Amino acid sequence: MLTLPALLLLAAVLATLWTAWRSWALPPFPGRFNFVAMQMSACWWTTAAAIETIVPAPADKLFWAEMAWFGIVCTPSFWALFLWSYTQEELAARWRLVPVVVGALTWAAALTNDAHRLIYTAVQPINDAPGAALDYSHGLLFFVVTIYLYAFMVMSIVVTASGIHRATPAYRTHYLGFLVAMAVPWVANVGYVTGNLTLFDFDPTPFSFLLMGAVFYWLITRRRLFVLLPVARDALLDAVPDPVLVLDADGTVVEANPAALALVPDGTPLGRRLADLPGLSALSPRDITLPAPLTLESDGTARSFEATRVPLTSGSAGGRAAAREVGCLLMLRDVTHRRRAEMRLEDMVRRLDLARLEAEERLVAEQEAKRALNGFLSMAAHEFKTPLAIIDGAAQLLLMDAEVKAPGMLPRLEKIRRAVRRQVNILDTCLADDRLSDPAFALRRDPLDLPALLRAAASAQGDAAPGRRIELELDGCPARMTGDGPMLELCVHNLLNNALKYSPAGTPVRLRARSEDGGEKGPDGQSQLALSVADQGIGIPDSERERVFDRFFRASNTGTAAGSGVGLNMVRRIAALHGGTVTVDSRLGEGSVFTLRIPLGEDALCEDGMAGMSAD
Repeated sequence: MLTLPALLLLAAVLATLWTAWRSWALPPFPGRFNFVAMQMSACWWTTAAAIETIVPAPADKLFWAEMAWFGIVCTPSFWALFLWSYTQEELAARWRLVPVVVGALTWAAALTNDAHRLIYTAVQPINDAPGAALDYSHGLLFFVVTIYLYAFMVMSIVVTASGIHRATPAYRTHYLGFLVAMAVPWVANVGYVTGNLTLFDFDPTPFSFLLMGAVFYWLITRRRLFVLLPVARDALLDAVPDPVLVLDADGTVVEANPAALALVPDGTPLGRRLADLPGLSALSPRDITLPAPLTLESDGTARSFEATRVPLTSGSAGGRAAAREVGCLLMLRDVTHRRRAEMRLEDMVRRLDLARLEAEERLVAEQEAKRALNGFLSMAAHEFKTPLAIIDGAAQLLLMDAEVKAPGMLPRLEKIRRAVRRQVNILDTCLADDRLSDPAFALRRDPLDLPALLRAAASAQGDAAPGRRIELELDGCPARMTGDGPMLELCVHNLLNNALKYSPAGTPVRLRARSEDGGEKGPDGQSQLALSVADQGIGIPDSERERVFDRFFRASNTGTAAGSGVGLNMVRRIAALHGGTVTVDSRLGEGSVFTLRIPLGEDALCEDGMAGMSAD
């Protein structure tokens, strides 16, 4: 007959069945099989207890009490296996044999108790009322099994406590719920075994499963037990933009995120071996060197990946069982954009190498052409200088003869000689830039009659510009200095030529030379020659004044006046070789003053020629 105890036990059966069904319907979570097996074992135990309360005959009650032993043994055993799998690591399937085998042996011993009396030594109703509960006197095997089951319960408490300590706040409620669900049946069972607690004259443990079911109902429906963690893991896997596949120990794909599913054009990769998947089979050998490059077709375009493998192990190397690999996580990092950038960079480097080789070839050709041109210019200069030297020699002989026979011819003969020297200077100017660029070029160290050199240069420039006046101020000019006469004369020619070229016809050009002593000495404290050329010409724009000594630079206001932009650059380089400088002071539309300063001491001359000196 259905009594209140029977109704409570049947409600507990429904609670455990609902918990088992709801847990199995959830996404897979660690220890799911063990948890469902624990619920089904509790259902077995509670069902047997419910039938025991319903049947009236003592023999029937004893039979169902003996039938309950399989569930009694399996319930705490599977609970301990579940907690270990959920909080530590997934246990191998062979561990499930322990509760099944022990439970089956205990169940067999209970059903054959009449033959050995190891479970129950005596059984009798508690009173004479029909359907009265039985009073059991327990044997040795009962206490052995009880100690075995309590060992599992102690292990469960330890594992759950460690889980609480390590868990994040979001999961601590779950572990506290596990402790409550575990503590209620255990306290009830301890009270019954010690003889201090019964409920309706029955073992209160099966009744406690109703409260345990309520706890699990709250955890599953309100606290998302077994749902949040798998969902979070799935969401994390799905959110990864790169393909990720989970392989078991045999190389079969057991899980894949959407990015990985898109790589298999002929269907899903789940349940198929990696070696059978198009394109991915190259990653199946375990001895492949990782990270490995991989190219796959996706949406009609080639995509480049970099594959890495992360082993998935079970067990702990620090425990009794060594860690064993149960599978791996295969991650394909999409490096398509990086690979394309690398290819573009490689192509650019290849083009730059080709351009460099072409530039080097052109430079070699240009240098060859320049050497040929220099050779031609040297030959031409030699060919020109030879007749000029003959003319100058003839003019000198005529001068010697004219001093006696025709004094009136002397000015004309001197003019011929000045014209010859002007032509020689022009040839020297043409060759000077190349000579100065030669690293082997070195200055001559000649004793110079400086006033004579300046007068000759001014006379030659005056002959080249008839009607123009060059004023000489040589009162403070040093009589002697050491230097390269032709180079210094070239400087004076360039400065005078520029002054005459860029100043009006009716204005004079002033050439002044003096020795600077006292407060205006060179960088080493020695006296220096200050040679200045002043004109009243077009001047130089302020923004371009610092650049007039740059090679090939010409001021923007030079107009159509002939020039190459190398003259002032040569002046600066020759001054530097002599240890000096050249400066300019200019006002637009009013004129310019170029000043060449050269130390008078011989030790100021450059010892290393043009080596290491830039043309710019």
